[in-house]
Amino acid sequence: MKDKFSVVTITFGLLIFGCIIATGLASFGYVKSYDNRLIEVKGLSEKTVRADIGDMSISISNSGYANLENLYKKRISDKEKVIDFLKKQGITDDEIVNFSMNTSDYNEEDKTTSASGITTIDRKKFFRSDDTINIKTTQLEKISKIKSEIVKLSSEGVLLTYNYSYKLTNFINVKLEMMKEASQNARKNAEAFVEPQGVKIGKVAYLRQGEITIRAEDESENVSSWDSQESQSINKKLRLVIRAGFTSNNKKE
Repeated sequence: MKDKFSVVTITFGLLIFGCIIATGLASFGYVKSYDNRLIEVKGLSEKTVRADIGDMSISISNSGYANLENLYKKRISDKEKVIDFLKKQGITDDEIVNFSMNTSDYNEEDKTTSASGITTIDRKKFFRSDDTINIKTTQLEKISKIKSEIVKLSSEGVLLTYNYSYKLTNFINVKLEMMKEASQNARKNAEAFVEPQGVKIGKVAYLRQGEITIRAEDESENVSSWDSQESQSINKKLRLVIRAGFTSNNKKE
């Protein structure tokens, strides 16, 4: 008597640029499928994609000023030096998307002890500033150039730190393309696996999206979230897994 309930699970991979490798039979199990056998496969699509936008945040700090006017002069001077530096790296006015200024005060204590053992505490008020310049550009080489040259500002007395990121913004298009690619490959590999046994692949029973990861091209950083992607590399390695179920019939019946 022919079995009415059976399932075959295989795992296969789609490597970068369409190279396909079947990784073999993974497990056997049983599911309800009426008069047809259900073939279940995993689809893996991998691509290397270049980021399309770069962000950089440059923070400028100054502290130890007892006079607000002197602090203001210093921060304006620092801003002009940074802006001039950015322009020399090819940054345009449109790519400088924001400049924010923040001023705060703090107290320092100066303790002195006399020969008689009496301690005197002198409290002094000082001011500090924390200013930020934000850059956004589609010309990613500009961010790379700034990173390699920005240390020169230290020799001009500018105290700063910076953060940067390279992002993929066309998530939806890339995701749909990879899902289509993985689905097509799922059918091809399922057919290659079962047809020698006299089984014919039929319609798609279901498609389920699994894990999506975005890594650095050298895989030094891995983030398992489409919305929280790896951000420090221009070229990113994307990996999408789907699970597909196909109906099937025995051609010899």
